[in-house]
Amino acid sequence: MEQSEGKKSDNFPIANKKSPLQKVGEFLKEARQGRNLSVEDLSSSLRIAKEQLIALEEGDEKSLPEKVFIRAMVRRIAEKLNLDTSFILEELNENKKDETKFNPLIKKDGPRKNKNINPFSMVLLSGTLGLLTSIMVLKYIENTQNESINLQRSEVFLLNII
Repeated sequence: MEQSEGKKSDNFPIANKKSPLQKVGEFLKEARQGRNLSVEDLSSSLRIAKEQLIALEEGDEKSLPEKVFIRAMVRRIAEKLNLDTSFILEELNENKKDETKFNPLIKKDGPRKNKNINPFSMVLLSGTLGLLTSIMVLKYIENTQNESINLQRSEVFLLNII
């Protein structure tokens, strides 16, 4: 593992660079202190262990659970402190952005194409599809009722003949 870190330091000077978790942790700590909340107050109001909150603020990933739980904790803390959760979670994902930036196999424009879709057009499209589906269901019901009426008429006709 030390060899791979050495290679990274040859390519990128990351020796003094803070991890995204450390940056987010410092930001959350400053926001908590700015609101005059102690670690104990915040941890008890969110029902998060005090030790985990401290580890999160220090960016100590080894003392924290899996990343999905870290994201959930960061979201809850940010919401409690009235912070911009989307910005903070983007900062937390900064590591992933850096990894994909230098990967030539991943297209950068792929997921962004969907963001250009107008919400009004999505509503219009879903409404149109719903309307068409309703019409098709009603036509099907109408046809099955007509068939059953025709069967009843033919039975009455046959009974009159016999």
